[in-house]
Amino acid sequence: MREKRKSWIAVSSAIGASVVISQGAVATTSPHTSLAPATLLTAPGPMMEGEGEGAVSVDLTTNDSAFLAQLGLIRGHLWVGMKLYEQGHLEMAKTHMKHPGDELYAGLVSAFEARDLPGFAKPLSDLADSVNNDADKAVVMENYAALKDAIAANEPLASMTAAEVLKSIASMLLTSADEYAIGIKQNQVVNVHEFQDAYGFQQIALSRLDALSEAQRAGAEEAISETRKVIQGLDELWPTTTPEGELEGDASLIYGAASRIEMEANGI
Repeated sequence: MREKRKSWIAVSSAIGASVVISQGAVATTSPHTSLAPATLLTAPGPMMEGEGEGAVSVDLTTNDSAFLAQLGLIRGHLWVGMKLYEQGHLEMAKTHMKHPGDELYAGLVSAFEARDLPGFAKPLSDLADSVNNDADKAVVMENYAALKDAIAANEPLASMTAAEVLKSIASMLLTSADEYAIGIKQNQVVNVHEFQDAYGFQQIALSRLDALSEAQRAGAEEAISETRKVIQGLDELWPTTTPEGELEGDASLIYGAASRIEMEANGI
């Protein structure tokens, strides 16, 4: 699957946030590390796999597309966790809850500070604690609503161009593809948690399009429409949130979608 990813990435130019990071050149999309430090390393084509030569830095304190993508990954974890919660899969839901100490959030702290943003540590903790401690459903849902509002207050989406948002979406889908490739191997479910994360990232990528303003849409309608079709075309890869056994799915479809959306962004 790594070779499939390389072939898709080679079609696209460097996409900011789903690449290798400065600490030891560990991939941000590693199955066991969701690190999102303030400085990422990226390079065009196959080098995005992390071979290292020719890498250039992407700074989350200044790169809004990369920053928005990382916030989207947090949203994706929470989205699928709450989906599972509402479906009654409580133990699974708990595994997707995030705390301020988790690497994905902790790696964004300097980016919050550079932008003079408050972050959302307390609402994040409040939701995780309420789910993990089996609080009343009304409390959980209230905490989730408050957290979504708090995340939105830290997102630079309103000040970004449509092209920048589409590049952020493409980056999220690369991470979704990585997670899907871990979850589904040779049409067998081998890691349902990563499969679920991939679903959450795809859904948040789609929701980004609905948040675009009329001003952002102006002159970008065709690219936005095509991006929506491309993302929605992936829906069949997640027929259920809790698959077992056999499931026909190919992560290369998600890699291809990411590449297509990157090209749409570059064409605006």
